[in-house]
Amino acid sequence: MSAARSFRKCFTRKNLLHIYTEKIKHSGAIGLDRTRPASLENRLDDEIDHIIQKVEQGTYKFTAYKEKLILKGAGSSPRQISIPTARDRIVLRALCECLSDVFPQARLTLPQVVIDSLKSALASANYTDYAKIDLKSFYPSIPHTLINKAINKKVRKPELRRLIRDAMCTPTVPESKGRKDTPESTIGVPQGLAISNLLAEVALQDIDLAFKAKPGIWYQRYVDDILILAPGQAVTVAEELITELKKLELNPHDFGTDSKSKVASLTEPFSFLGYQINADSIRIRHESILKFESSIAKILTAYRHKLTSARSRADRERAQAYCQWKLNLRITGCIFEGKRLGWAAYFSQITTTAQLRAVNYTISRLNERLCPGGEIRPKSLIKTFYELQRGTKGTHRYIPNFDELDVKQKRDLLAIWLGADARALSDAEVERRFSIKVSKAVRELEKDIAHSS
Repeated sequence: MSAARSFRKCFTRKNLLHIYTEKIKHSGAIGLDRTRPASLENRLDDEIDHIIQKVEQGTYKFTAYKEKLILKGAGSSPRQISIPTARDRIVLRALCECLSDVFPQARLTLPQVVIDSLKSALASANYTDYAKIDLKSFYPSIPHTLINKAINKKVRKPELRRLIRDAMCTPTVPESKGRKDTPESTIGVPQGLAISNLLAEVALQDIDLAFKAKPGIWYQRYVDDILILAPGQAVTVAEELITELKKLELNPHDFGTDSKSKVASLTEPFSFLGYQINADSIRIRHESILKFESSIAKILTAYRHKLTSARSRADRERAQAYCQWKLNLRITGCIFEGKRLGWAAYFSQITTTAQLRAVNYTISRLNERLCPGGEIRPKSLIKTFYELQRGTKGTHRYIPNFDELDVKQKRDLLAIWLGADARALSDAEVERRFSIKVSKAVRELEKDIAHSS
């Protein structure tokens, strides 16, 4: 679809209203203006009028993004996440839809699809060695010139070019400081925006296509991780790629001792996207298992503390119900906004279930030790795995589908947190609070697989 046509389609009043209602309204994220997305509804017509007028004139201004820092462990700088205001999120979501129309190949592939392709490549026996290349500080280091060059090939409309540029250049600042005296960003893509992944993929689309087209090799980049399989001399292809990446002013790790970039024979195990790749199997990396087991232990330990502080039978029953719900959600994951989410779904491409059986045993032992009364009954990772292997999302019964719940079911779940107060809420308030609670729970699920490469 042409950029001008998509621009007109995405920035209509009808579409902006739909974006607010379906994607923004029930979110709990608050930007620098401290306005809750739900409260925008009181003046929504005026806000959408403002968006349409300013975007069409090419004069729309983004408020500075609010900074959120996520720790990555000792010795590593925290990851900076950018949180836009509610109004800016409407614009960014519409812009994301527009860019998806114009650059359909830039939509980020699911990790499971990448691993499935890798499985087929390994099974072909056409390759003998591999090269892994890691890009340093990927999002913060992408040059704006690289993105602009790619955008300008397909986007002629100056108002759309200006909107993309301003979304990239708007600074991210601590809430305590505000925008005052903060210059525009001149390099990097802010992380956490609706358009972040698309802009990064657009920037590297040409180099990805060039190396995927090379005969005799298998090539895949997933965000900042690159894997190449070759029938010998993978190092030659990898060094050529590193040279090209440096020409684009990106920062790949060079090969060397203790480097994140590596070349070796396929007889040597390696990790990719949280998976452990062996000559005869694809398994879950040990660190990913330890991280998941730790999250299970935290849920059960928190339950024990809740029981200790409970003042009434109702408090104890709510604590039990919450632990049961959260524990099983961690094990099975869920379906939310049309996507299968969670640890088991992410690692659904493994070729052996031995590790899942071992983790099931660990969960059982933790439950026996922390909940000896037997009141908490964990679901099974094995059953979840086989459920994920069959049918479509709509046929799952063992895995909760939050998209199919009616207001009564949502109210019942909210009662776990709010008790009897949930019964007094209006249907609209139930929808809002449920969306916030589930969105938070989903973010916690994603922590189990974050930084797994």
